[in-house]
Amino acid sequence: MEQLELIAREALTGLLRNRMRAALSMLGISWGIVSVVMLLAYGDGFRLALDRGFKGAFGDGVTIMFPGQTSMQAGGERSGRRVRMRLADAEAVGELPLVKAWSPEYMQQVPVAWGTRQASYLIRAVSPEYGVMRNQQPAAGRFFDAEDVRLQRRVAFIGATVAEKLFGAQPAVGEHIRLKGMLFEVIGVGKEKVQLSNYNRPDRESIFIPHTTAGQMFNTEFLNVLIYQAIDPTFDAEATTQVKQVLGKRLRFIPTDARAVRTFGSAQSTQIVSGIVLGLKIVLGFIGVLTLAIGGVGVMNIMFVSVNERTREIGLRKALGARRRAILLQFLMEGLATTFAGGAAGVAMSYLLVWVFSPRPFLSEIMDDTSRTVDIHLILSFELLATCTAILMVVGIVSSFLPAFRASRLDPIEALRYE
Repeated sequence: MEQLELIAREALTGLLRNRMRAALSMLGISWGIVSVVMLLAYGDGFRLALDRGFKGAFGDGVTIMFPGQTSMQAGGERSGRRVRMRLADAEAVGELPLVKAWSPEYMQQVPVAWGTRQASYLIRAVSPEYGVMRNQQPAAGRFFDAEDVRLQRRVAFIGATVAEKLFGAQPAVGEHIRLKGMLFEVIGVGKEKVQLSNYNRPDRESIFIPHTTAGQMFNTEFLNVLIYQAIDPTFDAEATTQVKQVLGKRLRFIPTDARAVRTFGSAQSTQIVSGIVLGLKIVLGFIGVLTLAIGGVGVMNIMFVSVNERTREIGLRKALGARRRAILLQFLMEGLATTFAGGAAGVAMSYLLVWVFSPRPFLSEIMDDTSRTVDIHLILSFELLATCTAILMVVGIVSSFLPAFRASRLDPIEALRYE
């Protein structure tokens, strides 16, 4: 233990004797660790921005199912037959053990009027559970409830863009609008949200009404879309398998027929985001590690210079009985101390830069998101710092070991003769 303390003291003395050289080494490592941390933090922020954008369209474990056409023969039926779902089919799906919530959805573009203002918007006739599954949070008023559905009330929940274009700055809740000539009361206005994915229209440009009321305006025999949510996002695939089995039996198609019904939801969006982010983080991580490796090469070169300058000192110590292991450990300590001091300074600098430069513009300006939820917020997570520490350890050991090994292998007689 005393010998280790003596070696550590010698290593510290060597660093203090060459302060400028040690400072330059630490600067190279600091710049490298800043590059790694900032680039990986940017990658994590990019993933979070995409996640938020997709979750504006789909909640966790939510799947949107679209009827299609069969591509396989089933039950004596020819292939190419159009699949059509009715409300009874959606109710059967709602009874499945892995399905937490469900909603039919009927859609039609209809003329909308308020006073002298007229426009055409997409009507979405759905159930109250739809509002929870699809993150329909009200900025004013409320989403319709089960009582509205049961009594077939003519009430409407309108998107933020619809409210702005029809009512301007005037409060919309409590006003009455005409949908296809029928009077509906506006009971809620949707909160502005960013959607990186939608079907037919963004939610902010749509009007939502109870599905039981839609039959008063247009034909609701067949659903346009079926929406359901798994009891947990981890059961998303199993829930979809159950749904296809039930619908296949009721509508006479093979459950494995990918064209009979098409699905898209949170599981697919997560796969898309993961693929994009993984590729980006590999590229950014490679650039950062390369920059850090260059800093490590700088430390190695400076350590080699230090070994050359202290050759006579090393020879004298060996002549007095110092072992190779002690010489190796001293120079290894000097290199590691320089590397980790530079790394610590780099991490501290990264925190400062994240605070100064986060968030970075991404999609908020394009999609008129004043909350900036889909801008890139740089994230310094524990996993990121652990990754950077592991990379730093490898760089520090490699860049310090080679000069230290060379110093430990010097012949004492040749070293004493060195000029």
